[in-house]
Amino acid sequence: MDTTLVTVTMTIVTLYALFGDDVRLLFFEKSADNTFYTLTFISLIMFSIEIIFSSIAKEDYFNSFYFWLDFISTISLITDIGWIWDQVIGTSDYSAGNAEQASQLARAGRGARIGTRAGRITRVIRLVRLIRIVKLYKSANSAINRAEPDDEFAKLAARQRQLRLKK
Repeated sequence: MDTTLVTVTMTIVTLYALFGDDVRLLFFEKSADNTFYTLTFISLIMFSIEIIFSSIAKEDYFNSFYFWLDFISTISLITDIGWIWDQVIGTSDYSAGNAEQASQLARAGRGARIGTRAGRITRVIRLVRLIRIVKLYKSANSAINRAEPDDEFAKLAARQRQLRLKK
């Protein structure tokens, strides 16, 4: 789980999870939504697999602070997947008669208020996702520190650390 390939891959997926939906909203047409939803769903699956493998491979990971942090941030991706989120909040057709339409519009108003609250919560959850980057950085740093001494990259990294400590 702490290999360079896994760390780099999960860092890229984490950056997408943090900023992908914002990029979609800012720069792309509505026709591109399904592509982004698919990428986000793939991210959800990759994070889920990472949680499962980390629970198996890392001794004190399951039920730890980082486990719950990863779990909450993974579940929060559901709000960015339109196919799933539309089913959770429910979408309706508002082409009914006057009384029924008024009732549906009232429910839609309540839904909009809930959506506003969800938007605020989403900002907090994205902050939680940022903590994931710190965790990945720590993993990458510990992998570099454990590298074999005859590895050229490890020698350069060790020399760089020594130079920083002297300053």
